[in-house]
Amino acid sequence: MTIGRSRPVQRRGVLIDLVAAQSPSYRGRGIARYATDLARAMVARYPELVSAVAVHPELGAPAGAEDMGDWVTAEPDWDKIAAVHLCSVFEPEVPVRLFWPRPASASRAWLAVTVYDLIPDIFPDWYLEDPGLRRRWRCGREVVRAADAVVVPSLATKRDAADLLGVPGDRISVIGSGTSPIFHPPESRPAALAVAQKGVKGLKPGFIVYNGAFDPRKNVDRLLEAYAALPRPLTRKHQLVIFCEIAPLTRNHYLVMAERLGVKGRLLLPGFVPEEVMLALFQSAELAVFPSLYEGYGLPVVDSMACGTPTIAGDNSSLREILPAEARFDASDASAITAALRRALTEETYRSYLLGLTRHDPPSWDAVADKLAPVYEQLLSRSRRFRPGWRRRPCLALVGAPQELAAACAARAEVDEVAPGAPLHRLDAWRGGYDAVVVWTDGLPASSSDLLEELAVSFAGRMIALTRQPAGGNEGPVISPDGVRMMAAGGDWQRTAGDLVGSLG
Repeated sequence: MTIGRSRPVQRRGVLIDLVAAQSPSYRGRGIARYATDLARAMVARYPELVSAVAVHPELGAPAGAEDMGDWVTAEPDWDKIAAVHLCSVFEPEVPVRLFWPRPASASRAWLAVTVYDLIPDIFPDWYLEDPGLRRRWRCGREVVRAADAVVVPSLATKRDAADLLGVPGDRISVIGSGTSPIFHPPESRPAALAVAQKGVKGLKPGFIVYNGAFDPRKNVDRLLEAYAALPRPLTRKHQLVIFCEIAPLTRNHYLVMAERLGVKGRLLLPGFVPEEVMLALFQSAELAVFPSLYEGYGLPVVDSMACGTPTIAGDNSSLREILPAEARFDASDASAITAALRRALTEETYRSYLLGLTRHDPPSWDAVADKLAPVYEQLLSRSRRFRPGWRRRPCLALVGAPQELAAACAARAEVDEVAPGAPLHRLDAWRGGYDAVVVWTDGLPASSSDLLEELAVSFAGRMIALTRQPAGGNEGPVISPDGVRMMAAGGDWQRTAGDLVGSLG
């Protein structure tokens, strides 16, 4: 893909950042497709509102953006940009400084962000056990809180953004999701089946399909248990096909589980499949089932229905906005999933009802663009003179600091407590640059002189060396000859924290 430099425009517009389509975490998944389709719809339908579509040379070229031509740039002209729309802010493998660079802050551009879901906040034990992931997720949360406009695909995500992040409801706009035109009923189901069988070894007619992922929220274990509880004539007639990226150990786990449950050979795990095979699987399936415990929107549900396939899903979250109650089941109960599968496979009246749901026109990206356009217009109507500063609270790294100091600082700033020797350079990059790195020198080992010297060089102008105040000494910052700020802390941690934050200017 050829990336242009900067597209000349006649007016200041919105820069759409396409990091979601380049993200190592989301490439090839629904979020990447959502962001690309949305950007395409906006430049086609509302070109007067868009300045450019930003991509990042440090990451792989985005798939599916080729037809946007010279709208795509790796070097935005910040003088021509009034607002930035970040199509993804929760990026585990991409630092914030990449998609919200310093020129964006310097230009005082207004900020819109897309929030697809807040699932890690809803299931923290599953997703946020790792301290590094927690730190990055918190960083994304602060970007959302600081945004001038938040766009979401569903009412469920709007409620979560308001309840979990405290974002005012009038700042959140529900724009829904469109369906790619590639998803449509087949001209010939036998022809679609032939394509699917070519891509999935051992596939037979009459299969049940699920396009999800192998993490706890996607509920694959319970689905397999529910499938295995079907009468044997049904499992012999209807294979269960779960397609998505799968690691070898995960594949082995589910194959062993299928054997234990008595459905060996009836579960197919083809892994990641090309787009044409995915389409053919949806078009030729007997039934699509989505037992997720939570979805921010549920793109595959809409995609399968657009292909004319009877579809059922869990009775939760945004899935309630896509399917009526009759097409939903209690995803937390394996017996309820079994009953829903059995009914959808054997009751003709019910199957006719599910088929009827697929005959409604699927949501279009033009309709999504029509809902997003007023958000852009509202941002573009504002003056940049009144844009508040980007960072609303200072951000500190506290190296080896006492818990009392960390607690006192947390009331005044964003604080990362860091152990001596931790990879501060990486953390600094993820945070978009600490305002200060505060080193509690009394808490370092005796052999720490090299560490202090390294930090003084690496964080020149941003390092504060904090030591316990000697008797009769005075608190407050002093600049040492090498540019490191020196501070002495007394027993009043609140005062010390105030001095620290206040010294940042």
